[in-house]
Amino acid sequence: MTKEIYAGSGGEKIFARVEGEGPLLILMHGWPELGLSWRHQIAPLVDAGYTVAVPDMRGYGKSSKPSEVGAYKLDLHADDMASIADALGFETWISIGHDWGAPVAWRTALRFPDRVRGVIALSVPYTPPPPMPTIEIRRQMYADRFFYVTYFQDVGPVEAELEKDVRASLKQIFFSLSGDAPKDDWIAYRDPGAPMLPGLSQPPAGPLSFMTDQELDAYAAAYREGGFFGPVSWYRNFEADFEDTRKYLPGHVLQPCAFICGEKEIVLSMYPGVREIMREFVADLRLDEMIPEAGHWIQQERPQEVNRMILDFMRTLQV
Repeated sequence: MTKEIYAGSGGEKIFARVEGEGPLLILMHGWPELGLSWRHQIAPLVDAGYTVAVPDMRGYGKSSKPSEVGAYKLDLHADDMASIADALGFETWISIGHDWGAPVAWRTALRFPDRVRGVIALSVPYTPPPPMPTIEIRRQMYADRFFYVTYFQDVGPVEAELEKDVRASLKQIFFSLSGDAPKDDWIAYRDPGAPMLPGLSQPPAGPLSFMTDQELDAYAAAYREGGFFGPVSWYRNFEADFEDTRKYLPGHVLQPCAFICGEKEIVLSMYPGVREIMREFVADLRLDEMIPEAGHWIQQERPQEVNRMILDFMRTLQV
């Protein structure tokens, strides 16, 4: 039976769809997505004997959309996930995250070491606390070219660009980061002052190979209603997140972990060597898999492989 709950920290309300019985798995989506991103995972995980909670993360969908940039720090997102477990009566859970949901999953492991029994990260490997705010590192790495993360720092321009035609914006973003688009589409050279969308590959006229038009319409409807300020503001807290990471030094993740990505994963191209760094700081990395020819949206592009890998990892845990 499906139920819907609202939990959340700091007075915010986080919507989550919940199904199943058994140990708790919390599935955390990224940008620019919704809990809908996990539509192919829910039934297989429920059938395997788990309680599955799928939130719309803070700023997205049916969840609260605070108007302050500082309300989108990683620690607050981690607290939101703990509040979901509390609302459901679970002391422990497994964190499963994709894209921005992966850093939240990693952060829950550090912030709640006695409650998070394991982490499954899709697309974004773990990185230890950096020596300076991540935004400064990225500005140095991409000083001579357009880079979407630096473009996202100012409130207004990216919101205006993406909200001009929400459905078309989402379709282009989804396509250009998928396995169907040219590899490394997002880091091809462009002038620093350019907008984002004109530099990305154009999607096909028909449906995306991994998403029906009806599913894309559902994404678009949520973003027309909620806008892009909240989702993009996750990118505007690198300095605050940097200060928070000092609490977690030396930053080793001790729980059993899994990492899954596509062969055409843009994060691995943006930050060479990041997967190897993860292996140094994750003490119990039980699964580290790359899916051939897959792109960034792996749980939507290649759900059968992802589901198999998640369940393979879960069988290694005593939960």
